Amino acid sequence: MPAGFSTRLPLVSKILKRMATLVAVLPMVALAQTPIRVIPADAPVAKLVVAAPGTGPQQVKLGDNVIGVAPGLRIFGPDNMLLNPLTVVGKKLPVRYKLDLYGQLLTAWVLNETELQALKASR
Repeated sequence: MPAGFSTRLPLVSKILKRMATLVAVLPMVALAQTPIRVIPADAPVAKLVVAAPGTGPQQVKLGDNVIGVAPGLRIFGPDNMLLNPLTVVGKKLPVRYKLDLYGQLLTAWVLNETELQALKASR
């Protein structure tokens, strides 16, 4: 055996135990963190209904208004993942939204239950 090998063994054992503990704890820490949604304070609230695509430009209904869709439309789901607009066609979704300079829907955030309750409590 190399010189000093037996004295390094306890140190290596301690390092491996600490690494194993760290590997076991890190996933729990990652799960405990909730994603932060950044929704502008001035984003209005409405019910969003995406119309089925037709031969004309894509349109959506926000509350009682029918408006066009901006080319870079982003719809964030309740879990903050991007939704394909075709997957929510015809569904009535509570959202907060932002329009672009031309009055077209640019970004919509589908509200989760916690956000809906907070919104109702603030009104």
